[in-house]
Amino acid sequence: MSPFEVWAKKLKINPDSPTTQQLYENRYLTVEKYIDRFRKGRIKAVLPTSVLAMTIEEALQKPMIDGRNIRKLLASGREKFSK
Repeated sequence: MSPFEVWAKKLKINPDSPTTQQLYENRYLTVEKYIDRFRKGRIKAVLPTSVLAMTIEEALQKPMIDGRNIRKLLASGREKFSK
């Protein structure tokens, strides 16, 4: 099993998803930088400000923060979230 597959399994996210691969490659970026590069800016409006300074890896380990589903906003490949 590759390090990527181990990481995805640990976080319980789909290893076959291109979005998961993107998250893995950028897991050390802050959530704010990741959103600036790969997500629509309107996601920032619904995220708690404490999440923006976390790394992607930290945010995915705590999927619900202040009642917001952080994992869904970051890991979803849906067009309404992606640039």
